[in-house]
Amino acid sequence: KLAATLDAELYEKEWFVTGNVNPIYFGDDFQFQDPDVKLTGIEDYARGVKKLFSEDSRAQIISCEVNTAIPNTITVTWRLSGGVNIGPGLQIKPYICYTDLTVDEVTGLVVFQEDKFDIPGWDILLSALFPFLIGKVTAPPAPEVEPRVVKMPVEEKKLFGIF
Repeated sequence: KLAATLDAELYEKEWFVTGNVNPIYFGDDFQFQDPDVKLTGIEDYARGVKKLFSEDSRAQIISCEVNTAIPNTITVTWRLSGGVNIGPGLQIKPYICYTDLTVDEVTGLVVFQEDKFDIPGWDILLSALFPFLIGKVTAPPAPEVEPRVVKMPVEEKKLFGIF
């Protein structure tokens, strides 16, 4: 159920690039990690994301599913595109990200997020600095994402002793 809820929230709000994250899904001890950054706290994560990515950035969600190979984990596959606010601003070549969200067994809240990329960091940087190398020296851009119909799951209401 949490995977479907996060799928709907991410599909609508694209918080991986907007920072518009709903903190109710995250534990107080939430930690984030990618190949370049480590931080603690969902508010710090949201501020950092909002500051890093430009307004034209997109986090197009391909899938958000319970990971059957890693316990207590929801894996989100998504396409990152747009710009980053580094120096004068750089456009980044679209690439695929894999985000593992670790869910605490007791609280049911996300306590850890780790992002991995389908291309190495040098490819991302080289493609941003020298876009004419894309598809020649560096990998081609990730393909477009097909739109999906994603709906927020409806909570089942139980009326105890009323009906």
